[in-house]
Amino acid sequence: MSSTPDSADSSKPAAKPKKQVSTQRRVISWVFIAILLGVVLLEWRAKSSQAKTFENLGAAMEAEAGGEIPFAQFEESIQGSPSVEIDESGLIMRLYHYKWNGIFKTYHMRLLVNDEDLVVTYDALPEGDTVNKMRRISKKSMQDLVEKNKQELADQNTDPKPTTEKPTETPATPEPEKTEAPEKESAAPKNE
Repeated sequence: MSSTPDSADSSKPAAKPKKQVSTQRRVISWVFIAILLGVVLLEWRAKSSQAKTFENLGAAMEAEAGGEIPFAQFEESIQGSPSVEIDESGLIMRLYHYKWNGIFKTYHMRLLVNDEDLVVTYDALPEGDTVNKMRRISKKSMQDLVEKNKQELADQNTDPKPTTEKPTETPATPEPEKTEAPEKESAAPKNE
């Protein structure tokens, strides 16, 4: 049995030529990959900027003896370009709310600044009545409290409570009244 080269070629299936991927398909694939990388980069930048700012603030506050740092020092350590909302409705403290916007998530940082422009406390919550368990006294709630106290005092003065007890008897001998001695007047020089 002799085999000829022609018979060996006929037993193998003919090799198919590789299909060429169209140029349009390649361009669309690379554009999709570029968009995906851009989205991931924007999200990573927002998250890392918030994390780095949070870390810098924490380190600065630990380094200070009183645990409070100047607000100007904090502003120098902000990473990225967050949007900021300022709530000045507090009686003593202002609330600064920084937001780093990613594609899928928004990263937050809230901090309280007192009337001496010192950062008192901070957290990473998106909202709430307290910042790191510290409640602010708002101007409105303080006014409401003052008005309530004034009303209670006025009610007490105009509407005395009737007593059911017998009045106590006065002692038969009156106690002598105490008078203040003018000690301070003698020590002061007289203007003539």
